[in-house]
Amino acid sequence: MRSPSGLLFLMCVVLPGFANAQVRPVPEWPEGSAVVRDGGGAAAATLQGSESEAARAAGLSLFVPGLGQHRQGRARKWLFGAVEVLGWAVFFERRASGNDLRTGYRDFAWSNGRLQAGSRVDGDFDYYETLTKWTRSGAFDSDPIQPGLQPEADAGSYNGTIWARAQGLFLGGTPGQVGDPGFEQARAYYEDNAYGNGFLWDWSDDAAGQAELSGRIEASDDRFRQATTVLGVVIANHLVSAVDAFLGRHSPSGVTPLDFGVAQGRTGVGWSARLHVPVGR
Repeated sequence: MRSPSGLLFLMCVVLPGFANAQVRPVPEWPEGSAVVRDGGGAAAATLQGSESEAARAAGLSLFVPGLGQHRQGRARKWLFGAVEVLGWAVFFERRASGNDLRTGYRDFAWSNGRLQAGSRVDGDFDYYETLTKWTRSGAFDSDPIQPGLQPEADAGSYNGTIWARAQGLFLGGTPGQVGDPGFEQARAYYEDNAYGNGFLWDWSDDAAGQAELSGRIEASDDRFRQATTVLGVVIANHLVSAVDAFLGRHSPSGVTPLDFGVAQGRTGVGWSARLHVPVGR
């Protein structure tokens, strides 16, 4: 996908040349006319001014959709302006809703599934996703009385699975013990990847709560995905408005270079756009 700056370069540099060659054929002037005598300078200056104005209108619409159309005196400015305002309004509303739902599911997890040891510390997104997939975290230090870290050995828990993986990587799948080659590496891996005492959880007696947490996370994700989709529409509105402003300068009277309409597709009703490019003989 081209960046906005790349598309602006395309509109300002490539499209003027295309319009000159395809849309606005050079007229044949009578022999002996003033245009012929001065080498066509007046016509070239007029054409250059027209293209400069088209590029200026395109740049304005790229910055603020509809602004270039306003400069051209075209009513379509209201369409691009309305999409811009509505798009940003929906974007910020969806983002705010997603943030509120994210705060809600973090509060719910703390109150229902997490083992509250000490002050609350929230995890990242992957942490809460893990809470929906594993019933228990297991202990971080299975025997706090003994010196050093004693990894969780229950492979049915999340931390126990991490220790089993560490044993497979550094101890050849054996339990290992202090002094064995690779034991300290395995324990270091476990310490880096298992969840510590401030992040432990247990849904053993609350399967419904774990399912509810999953639903709350999905609802928050939906809002953020919708915000991203709307942001794409806003960016597209800038680009389409810029192209429409550029082509509008070269269109013959009464001909709309870019038409919009409602189209019926396989997935439902949506918008369609059709580009008209007149080509000279």
